[in-house]
Amino acid sequence: MSFYGSLEKDNSINIYINDRLYNINDKGKGECEIILIDNSHISFSETYKQNQSKRAIIIDITLAWNDSINNLSIDSLFELAKDIHLLADIYWIESLSIIDLSNNIQLGEILKSTFRTRLQNELALGYY
Repeated sequence: MSFYGSLEKDNSINIYINDRLYNINDKGKGECEIILIDNSHISFSETYKQNQSKRAIIIDITLAWNDSINNLSIDSLFELAKDIHLLADIYWIESLSIIDLSNNIQLGEILKSTFRTRLQNELALGYY
């Protein structure tokens, strides 16, 4: 196996966005899904079965916020949405789906407002 082949297997990085540290795991190719997880969903990232026709960017907010998504204040949810938007800009993602494993309705509304035309359709903001 070449050096570059081994890099393709582990696409997990830690990145600072607006001075907050996030763990990002980028898997697959094709249409993009951004999946938000926190400390209550850690095992999801390890067990997630990649759909071959989609790209999944799993964002673990645990390092940045030290809390679960459902415990964040409205102000923090707005800041989280800004961070996700900046990440989508950094990755040059034009069209995407966002999945929030915590099913936070307030965050969902904020993300709809933040991403407007970039969401693939009305149902592109999903919950598990």
